[in-house]
Amino acid sequence: MMFSLKKGSIAPARWKWPHKTELPLTTKLLRDVPPEIELSDYRKLPSSGPDSPSGLLNDERLDSELIIDLDLFFERLYSYYCQKGLWCIIIKWIVELLYVIFMVGFIAFFLLYVDWDALGKAKCGVEAVELGEKPCDLPKEVIKQHPLVPFTIGKAIIIGSMVILTLYGLLNFLKFFVQLKNIVKIRHFYYNRLNVTDREIQTTPWPTILEKVVQLQKSQQLCVVKDLSAHDVVMRIMRKQNYLIAMLNKGVLAFSISSWVPGAGATVKSRITGKKNHLILPKILEWSLSWCIFQSMFDR
Repeated sequence: MMFSLKKGSIAPARWKWPHKTELPLTTKLLRDVPPEIELSDYRKLPSSGPDSPSGLLNDERLDSELIIDLDLFFERLYSYYCQKGLWCIIIKWIVELLYVIFMVGFIAFFLLYVDWDALGKAKCGVEAVELGEKPCDLPKEVIKQHPLVPFTIGKAIIIGSMVILTLYGLLNFLKFFVQLKNIVKIRHFYYNRLNVTDREIQTTPWPTILEKVVQLQKSQQLCVVKDLSAHDVVMRIMRKQNYLIAMLNKGVLAFSISSWVPGAGATVKSRITGKKNHLILPKILEWSLSWCIFQSMFDR
């Protein structure tokens, strides 16, 4: 059983059980063992009093606010490291936006404006000279002046795909500006608290970054509940993936399907029926588990 310690909470002096009779040995063991603390819930501590952050830091000045959600913070820290700095992230977003613009323009030009029937029948250049005809003006012959006339089902599908791509690019564009504030905060953390620049991130191994985070925990208390180790940081980053791996290992995602079904994996014996079921984890199921379960399990 896990207990969550919040701001201003005081641990009970003794354990109370609903039964009137208690075993002295059991009561003593339970009282001696401290409760396990859930680290996913944090609140900002008051700025005054002996338990304030200044007291925890031994009169050291706190330059930034305490981290409310360590799981999310370490995920962003690792994501920033994997993307190798702010300018690499900006270039990536620009390239993705240009890719969407290119795809929309490509679809519009080649599927709506180009008259492929006229292009096949057009006689220009050497072929027209051999036939004794006047060379045609290829742009006028091939490019449609009114691409949506007549409006057919095929053109409606093409326009629908262009609208979907445009909305996707617009959402990515807005998403970048929404996430830019958090990205700049992580960059500030790397520069000012870990003393690692974007250029150094290109060649610095991840274990070195972890070591700097652990050393920072000892001096500035990123986590005010307990001291963090490199293992704690990695486990927080991999927490959702570890739960998913555990579900696979326990056979939770094993179904009674045939082996010829695409995506069917190894067989796992069911504890209920005793039959062997095949593991399967398509992307849709993985995304559904991530958004519907894991995101809610490890939120603030």
